[in-house]
Amino acid sequence: MAERRTTRQLKAREKARARTAERRQREQQLEDLATAWFEAEDEIADKESAAEEKIRKYTEKVRGEVEKETGKLREQMNDVVGQMLALAGVRSVAERLGVPEAVVREIKASLDGAASAPASAGSPSSPTPVVAPSPSVPPPSPVPAVETSAPSDESVALPG
Repeated sequence: MAERRTTRQLKAREKARARTAERRQREQQLEDLATAWFEAEDEIADKESAAEEKIRKYTEKVRGEVEKETGKLREQMNDVVGQMLALAGVRSVAERLGVPEAVVREIKASLDGAASAPASAGSPSSPTPVVAPSPSVPPPSPVPAVETSAPSDESVALPG
């Protein structure tokens, strides 16, 4: 009978060891899978960080290019305002362009300042020219039609 007990105990221990080995194997698999998860998560974070840096650099580059291009265009706008001011007054130019008179006056002052100070051009104390506002200003209202002294439609003979 003692022999039966030891045989039973041996079988029970073998069974317990087998189950424990299965649990250890399953735990090791779970740990390996969790490790793979965390490695992938870290790699994703690194890639996202690198992408954000690339986006930031590209955005800076594009903004710089846009500033350069719009600066040239704003200078053109200022020149146009100067030419318009040679033909009409501040109020008329402002109405035609749909911008506040103050903007036209600022541009005029900057143009007058730039024209009277060519000798001081490039000096650190020279004022920076006023730049026309960005096109975010609402579109101008239609300019009212001006009646001319042209003959009416009734008296015009149309070729037929």
